[in-house]
Amino acid sequence: MRSLARAAMTPLLFLAACSSAAPASPDDQGGPPADPPDTTPAPCDDGTYRVSSGSCEAFPSIAVSRSPTTIAPPRDHHTTLVRETASGVWLYVIGGTDAWDTLHDDVQRARIADDGSVGAFEEVGKLPAPRAGHCMIESKGRLYLLGGVVGSVRAGSSESSVVLDLDADGKVTRAAAGPDLPDAVMHLTCDLVGDFVYAHGGRDRRSKSTKLSARARLAADGTLSAFEKQTPLSPDRSHHASFVKDGRLYLLGGLTGDPTATFEDRKDVVFATIDADGALGEWSAAGSLPRSISVSSAQLYKDAVYVFGGLEDGVRFSNKIRRATFEGDGVLGPFSTLKSTLPDPRGHVHQTPTWKDFIYSVGGKDMTDRSLDAIDVGRFE
Repeated sequence: MRSLARAAMTPLLFLAACSSAAPASPDDQGGPPADPPDTTPAPCDDGTYRVSSGSCEAFPSIAVSRSPTTIAPPRDHHTTLVRETASGVWLYVIGGTDAWDTLHDDVQRARIADDGSVGAFEEVGKLPAPRAGHCMIESKGRLYLLGGVVGSVRAGSSESSVVLDLDADGKVTRAAAGPDLPDAVMHLTCDLVGDFVYAHGGRDRRSKSTKLSARARLAADGTLSAFEKQTPLSPDRSHHASFVKDGRLYLLGGLTGDPTATFEDRKDVVFATIDADGALGEWSAAGSLPRSISVSSAQLYKDAVYVFGGLEDGVRFSNKIRRATFEGDGVLGPFSTLKSTLPDPRGHVHQTPTWKDFIYSVGGKDMTDRSLDAIDVGRFE
């Protein structure tokens, strides 16, 4: 605990018959039945990884550059996504805070050009109330924002949710209240799998991390049902990242405890299997980061997960980009630190959405507690 600032493969034996006659059966030879051949694939060479087709591919490199475009006002604790609409491809930024001086209620977007570059931002809607520290998913032309701090920086964590309807051009046409979460939380994560929205962890009104694990079903008309509790987190967790792959929901890093007092920095990764009915199984160990990381993003690209920035060991923001691939049982292999870095160390950028071979990081917070207006664009090559 801390206070405030933590095969080789067995060779295959092949028996070949040199005669054109059918080989004798083991019984005819008087010996025991032959073992079936070992079909385990050979490990991929260094610098390559196994893809779903079974072949080995070279890891892509990634180059990150600073866009001349900025967002105003600067922000952290916001949400982002990329959407394709009738008028083009857009990078969206929703809500957030200016270093907890003010909360934002805007929905902004910037056009993404064919070369991945970002144009100027425009406002395309408002939230019913300012919101920061929330999580967000998108489904069928709607945005669902869960939890966070709502209305005022002094309001504390909220259990509320809001649903935004978007038209064919991607502009907000309506905002309505959604179902409440079982607990009031901020710094939670949420994920969409099929027709279910999952919400996990977060910091409660007493500033402590929670065991929150809940899901709600999306109806055909986009209505979200009441949340029902799932397998609780063990231990409790907030300030983490999450992602879904191959029927498993992963939580990565974060912290356990109260970030204003005593807490434990986390570098573990856990997952729960999602069954055919959408229920979560028990949480299991799924790997470990080389250092504890919180307030980072975790983004899937092809068959690897990339972790961008975040707070290392609870004391310093990082500009590192880390990558890990998946073993057959879903456990993550060792993380490697890439040579490429973010232009500046930063945290509180909780989503880094992708489009084609591009990845986007908007705003964040630096070590001087300053909210950022920068847009960083990465490209996998």
